[in-house]
Amino acid sequence: MSNKGTCLQTYIPLRSAASPASEMVSSLIFGESYSIHDDENGFLKISCDFDGYEGWISKNSHSEYTAYDSIVEFAFLEAKGDHHILFIPCGAHIPSEGNILIDGVSFSIDRKLKTYHHLPISIRIQKLATSFVNMPYLWGGRTFMGMDCSGFIQVVFKASGFTLPRDTSKQIESGTLVNFKDAKACDLVFFSNIDSEKVSHVGLLLDKSKIVHSSGKVRIDSFTPEGIVQDGKLIYKTISIRRIL
Repeated sequence: MSNKGTCLQTYIPLRSAASPASEMVSSLIFGESYSIHDDENGFLKISCDFDGYEGWISKNSHSEYTAYDSIVEFAFLEAKGDHHILFIPCGAHIPSEGNILIDGVSFSIDRKLKTYHHLPISIRIQKLATSFVNMPYLWGGRTFMGMDCSGFIQVVFKASGFTLPRDTSKQIESGTLVNFKDAKACDLVFFSNIDSEKVSHVGLLLDKSKIVHSSGKVRIDSFTPEGIVQDGKLIYKTISIRRIL
């Protein structure tokens, strides 16, 4: 086995330890490559080549290294083979010609979807982000099958050509600081829980009064200078607003 691999599943859980019962801290998504650092108890310790995130994946999920040259810009795509179907998530790496060979099965990617390349990048990001609304929250998730708050933000920006760190604690160091009065669509807003001052949540501004974020599910909520409001109640406190675009 080489010291490199590529995720050839919809996603692979990335765990905190070499055990199937350990916490899922992140996930690899289709086409992302990784470097292997250790081999223990049927698990491989790896780091994702895209964001450097480290964790353990099941050795059974390993596939040899393959490089792809295109990024999925939709919530998901379908790849169809003979009696097989594969769902490929947003931000995945795929071949531009649209054909993939996995374990001897040839898949053809259905890309008959409307693109938004003719629109300004800010509008494209908003359209992509809101297409995830009602998709479930999942700690460590980065796909339409479930995503946490920072995974949601990272993947939306990845599909739009930007590289952000995996975790909220690192994302808050990205871009430039913005005051509320100057905030605009596609700025990132970072929050703490009501009883804390530590950053723990992130969302994407749609305008000065609406934000899309993953909390229970991907949702659109009211935003004020103080934070996110649901049913008239403040649920997250604003810490910082950062501009990426």
